[in-house]
Amino acid sequence: MNKNLSFNIILAIMIIVTVVALAAIGEMRLDVYISLFTLEYFVGIAVLRPRRRAQDFLAIALLIIFLVIVGIRVAEIILT
Repeated sequence: MNKNLSFNIILAIMIIVTVVALAAIGEMRLDVYISLFTLEYFVGIAVLRPRRRAQDFLAIALLIIFLVIVGIRVAEIILT
């Protein structure tokens, strides 16, 4: 099977499982969902190594968003 297709299928399955699991436990914070989606994306890339023809802009955007979320959480902890 093509690496790109495998990556997309596995990523979709991981995201669906994450949404169902977090919804089942009643999680409502968007930052938790985005953080887990980001981690799943990077784990999928590390394990499956899909071929990319251009720069991976999604990875860069997810990393920046993840760093902003972590920064906000750390600031909340330090300031309280």
